[in-house]
Amino acid sequence: MIQTSFFPELRTETPLSLLYKIRYLHPKTGLVLKSSKYLDGKKKRPGRAQYFYNNEWVFEQEVPEGRERRRLRESTVEFFMIKIRQHMKGTNKIWQRQNRKLLGVNEFDEGWNCSDKISAHFQNQVEKYGYKCPITHIDFTTIRKNGRLGSGKEKIISNISADRLFDHINYTKQNVLFTSLGWNIARMNFSLEDIRQLFPIEFGERYKKIVRERFPNSKGYE
Repeated sequence: MIQTSFFPELRTETPLSLLYKIRYLHPKTGLVLKSSKYLDGKKKRPGRAQYFYNNEWVFEQEVPEGRERRRLRESTVEFFMIKIRQHMKGTNKIWQRQNRKLLGVNEFDEGWNCSDKISAHFQNQVEKYGYKCPITHIDFTTIRKNGRLGSGKEKIISNISADRLFDHINYTKQNVLFTSLGWNIARMNFSLEDIRQLFPIEFGERYKKIVRERFPNSKGYE
């Protein structure tokens, strides 16, 4: 169920129960319930709603209106910050499983649905460089496509992404630079010399300037 109190534009939408036939499933057994709730011990709990769409029973995210609500919910800076923070934590776990060490600690780690630390870091960058990628100067976006679940997520090159300037250093305020997703993917772990050969000269110069500001003693960026 979508928490519409955080997204005013969703509150005026017609309830899906008025648009489609509805039934409820027991969340653990998957059996169809006789009403919207089931008994869990002495407490009544809501079942999981399904809607009859395109001649089949599907969950909310599979009907057009549900996909659009999800798109609106996920196309916000706040949502992107939460997902980026979760990705950071996931990356740290992968490195740990591979017995690889990152220098420093993840300075943006906080509660599961919290993003205060990373949002503040992003806002500080926007105040300095504007609402755009500081390397490519592409305006930032937070675009989510209205696709069916399981269809994969299309990569939008202008979407906000958190890039580590040095891959061997953890997600710290010093090391994290918000860039366009396209730059983050294309740069990979190339050296400054690689960047100069592969990308426009101004990209390399902007990148070098930021690295020198963040890490004044870095070799090769003098």
